[in-house]
Amino acid sequence: MSDYPRDLSGLTGPALVRLFLDAVDRPPTTAAERAEFFDFKARVFATIAYRDGNPDAATFAARARSDRDRLLAQIEDENRGGR
Repeated sequence: MSDYPRDLSGLTGPALVRLFLDAVDRPPTTAAERAEFFDFKARVFATIAYRDGNPDAATFAARARSDRDRLLAQIEDENRGGR
């Protein structure tokens, strides 16, 4: 289970940034942990994009979702005996 909070709606912009920087300080070591991190990163930037209408934040969220999806596909492939 991830240590990243699911509900970010009650956090202010500075609190979101602090939470994200704390997550960056604890680098993930496994593919599953990296996928969880990218999921969290996507949610943080999607929240910022929604609140501020920031297109750069929306782009970062999309990239993080893409990275998450790539890692999840890699994990699934490895679990099926690929690579």
